[in-house]
Amino acid sequence: MRLLVVASRFPYPLQKGDKLRLYHQIRCLSEKMDIFLYTTSVAEVSETDIEELSKYCIDIRVHQLNQASMISNVSQSLFTPLPLQVGLFTTRKIKSEIKAFAEEHKVDHIYCQLARMAENIKGLEYPKTLDYMDAFGFGMTKRAEMGGLMKRLTYTFEAKRMKSYEREIYPLFDHHTIITEQDKTRLGILNEKVTIVPNGVDTEFFKNHGGLLSYDIVFVGNMGYLPNIDAAKMLVNKILPKTNKKLERQLKVLIAGARPSKEVIDLAKVEGVTIGGWMEDIRSAYKNGKIFVAPIFKGIGQQNKILEAMSMEIPCVVNSHVANGLGLENEKHCLIADSRDEFVEKIILLLEEPILYTNLLVNAKELVMQKFVWKKQTQALEDLILGN
Repeated sequence: MRLLVVASRFPYPLQKGDKLRLYHQIRCLSEKMDIFLYTTSVAEVSETDIEELSKYCIDIRVHQLNQASMISNVSQSLFTPLPLQVGLFTTRKIKSEIKAFAEEHKVDHIYCQLARMAENIKGLEYPKTLDYMDAFGFGMTKRAEMGGLMKRLTYTFEAKRMKSYEREIYPLFDHHTIITEQDKTRLGILNEKVTIVPNGVDTEFFKNHGGLLSYDIVFVGNMGYLPNIDAAKMLVNKILPKTNKKLERQLKVLIAGARPSKEVIDLAKVEGVTIGGWMEDIRSAYKNGKIFVAPIFKGIGQQNKILEAMSMEIPCVVNSHVANGLGLENEKHCLIADSRDEFVEKIILLLEEPILYTNLLVNAKELVMQKFVWKKQTQALEDLILGN
């Protein structure tokens, strides 16, 4: 099997969820298939990054997007029914490059990551699989609930277009994948052809070799992503003060991850809060925290950070939709909280109950090892593409 993978971002380094997902899928699929990778990229792709993917790909092509082309692409899409994020990654040149790349390597199947790249392979006569990953239209609706007037208007506009486009492109693909049952329902395309392909975690990499436990609470994520910004602000501004007051002591909090926004950086002004930003080895953030707290109320998809924390043997406090997306049971794999007061209560409970603390980390680690290893998670995708 000769598989062409088409994506909107080069899947390395592993700074974002879509990159993490595709990198490990390519790694696992390469054991059974010849992989040819075509991606667009807004950021410069280094030779080191290409060398990393060359371990699994026979040939790699990167189409570099510059600022002028991005502005032009988005501007043109305003006068079409396309979502702006689809317009950004759609040009005649990209379409012709993908077509030529597929013909050059005589590929048998095309795997397209994200609906935003689908327009570029619409007319290609190959069996095709589309990874929606998340219900992006629904996600745009949730983002419209955050921020000022312009953000609300922009995301509402994009949500309407994206929901329509997700339905429009559905019949053009032979197979469809999405990350959770929740997102399949949110997608609004209830069909047996939409297959759940969850994310996994690299349990060998995310292994706890012991740390200083310098922080009572840790939160890790892409800190330029609105749902994570919202979660960090809730943690520091609402949950932390009440927890400190009840415990009658100052807890120490670490917030780490790439691209911290100004709002996140400003949280360091709060006593006891450290903003770690990008770290070469994100495991250092996890292993220095006693509890992972994730009040993510506006996000979609599957939260990779929770799997990583569980693999690192850190007990987690999460809200219901995060737990449901991973199939976690309350008081077995994590503690579930759906309000500020519940988060406060569960954090204090974990800090004061060592037996519960130990049981959660043991059960969570066991679940990750049984269910969330990347090779197991990618098997469903492999079966679809190979026709098993």
